[in-house]
Amino acid sequence: MTESGIHLTTNAVHKHDRFAFWREAVCDAYVQLECVTNSRADFSGEIRLSRMPRISTSFVSGSQQLVRRRRRDIAQASEAWFLLSIQLEKQGLVQQCGRTAELGCGDFALYSSIDPYDLTLPDGFRQLVVQVPRQEMLHRLPNADLLTGMTVSGATQIGGLVRDSVLRLVEAQASANAVTRRCLEDSIIDLCATGLTTLQGAGAIHTASEQRLIHQADTVIAQRIRDPDLDRAEIAAALSISVRRLSEVFQAEGTSVAAKIRDQRLSGVASDLRNPQLAGLTVSAIAMRWGLNNLQHFSRIFRERFGMSPRDYRAAMRAD
Repeated sequence: MTESGIHLTTNAVHKHDRFAFWREAVCDAYVQLECVTNSRADFSGEIRLSRMPRISTSFVSGSQQLVRRRRRDIAQASEAWFLLSIQLEKQGLVQQCGRTAELGCGDFALYSSIDPYDLTLPDGFRQLVVQVPRQEMLHRLPNADLLTGMTVSGATQIGGLVRDSVLRLVEAQASANAVTRRCLEDSIIDLCATGLTTLQGAGAIHTASEQRLIHQADTVIAQRIRDPDLDRAEIAAALSISVRRLSEVFQAEGTSVAAKIRDQRLSGVASDLRNPQLAGLTVSAIAMRWGLNNLQHFSRIFRERFGMSPRDYRAAMRAD
């Protein structure tokens, strides 16, 4: 530990104990999590963490890993947070509530500690993670729960400005005095919220009950996304509301129930096509795993979403 923060690295422990050390370090630095890897034998990782009065910031890097926030972890939590990951090296995935944010270098995404999420990180990744109290973000962005698991592109003017500004402020706070650091905290949270406002649905104004309905609907969709019979009638019944009311709430968000289900299924298929452990499954089998039984329709909407056929997409991901 230093005056400016905490440095956690696997280099400080014996090779055989490094991953066990890392799993504990990740939970201490962030929230209660499960962490798995295919690189136990030669695992490495590093976290440079700075805890400010309200927020925490950290630069994290290391070997390939899958980080999971499970329901059992959430049940043990006493605090609620939003976390925002800015991808600095390699690529990453943030998955929450059935949504998948694909993060290239410079992109960022939000996720919440009160719902399960997965972070998929490759060898040699590096991220900046900003951890913000839930109410601080909701004060600025009341519908923040609807924006988790969505990519904010660093290639856009606003996205790039937010990324670069947050990085500079995080680096500056290490040498700032206490008064300045409190002001920097507000600036960092404001910038994160500003970047998220560029997402589709961020400008929609909902009442508290509408926000709750959308959040509950997203949860139902995530839980039943592989069911080919899932439709708006099933979701409305699960929430004890009319189909008309459900449709109205989604229309106010700028989307539809059918579009939400379709997009989440396609994201799931794309994730499986990128997964080398599923290389033995055919494209058709993967589509049906996600409730897409009309294979001709599936091929068409996949091409519309990703600009290539599912087979070409799989081949392109293997080539990378």
